[in-house]
Amino acid sequence: MDFHNMLLVFSVVILSAQSLTSSAVPERVAYKALLDKVANADMLPEGQASMVLNVRDLLLKKARYAKDCNELLQQGFKDSGLYVIQPQPVQGAPAIVVNCEMEYDCGGWTLLEQNSRQSPLTWNETWTTYEFGFGNALADHYLGNLYIHYLTSQMWYKARVVLDQANEANQIIRRYAEYDMFRVGSSLTGYKLDLGGEMSVFNNLYDNLPFSTWDRDSDQDSANCALKYGGGWWFNTCASDTPYAMLTQKQSIHWEPFCKKCTRVQIMVRPVNLHCFT
Repeated sequence: MDFHNMLLVFSVVILSAQSLTSSAVPERVAYKALLDKVANADMLPEGQASMVLNVRDLLLKKARYAKDCNELLQQGFKDSGLYVIQPQPVQGAPAIVVNCEMEYDCGGWTLLEQNSRQSPLTWNETWTTYEFGFGNALADHYLGNLYIHYLTSQMWYKARVVLDQANEANQIIRRYAEYDMFRVGSSLTGYKLDLGGEMSVFNNLYDNLPFSTWDRDSDQDSANCALKYGGGWWFNTCASDTPYAMLTQKQSIHWEPFCKKCTRVQIMVRPVNLHCFT
């Protein structure tokens, strides 16, 4: 085969690869690429890898992924769902799969957690499990403190906690609390939460406190709050008469005064410099 024919064949291969969509990629090919290149690939069960909306980037050995869902939105990705991103606060930070919310409030939100009342997850996990994440990125999951640290260390992010609760007519009422800054420190700080200027009146997320799990008690109480309530969190006190959130608990999601029996909670972040004009 002469040089020109080789070049033609190569061009056809490249054009064919560039035309791939997530629906056109064989599942086994997508899953192998996911396992090879994505640090938290286990958060997407086998059989669902082809649902990653930028799966073509995995197959084309893309040199640089978007750093968050907002950058994907700016690149023209408008559909909510799974994407591979690569936060870049430090050299060598891994690519991860995340769930992007592109339609809610102008889009560009990166989901850190989703928990529903009927969650199959126990949420009563170890420090290491909360560090690297667990669950199904398409459904109930916790992204992982290490990856949340990488993500929120890139720039100034704001956080929104979206809470759903059914009323007496079984209609879903949605409320949210927003923080104008949300950053999680490194493992050396115990993944300490930094909220900056707090926009919510109620201290349901505790500023400047490390994360706690049942096997690593870092709260400010003499009791082990994570062991008592069955989930990891930035606990301050275990006292039930203090307004607080418990958003990582099985079948008992609450954040007073927003809802006492939430049906679902989502925690998501977006750069603070993104403004919604609708």
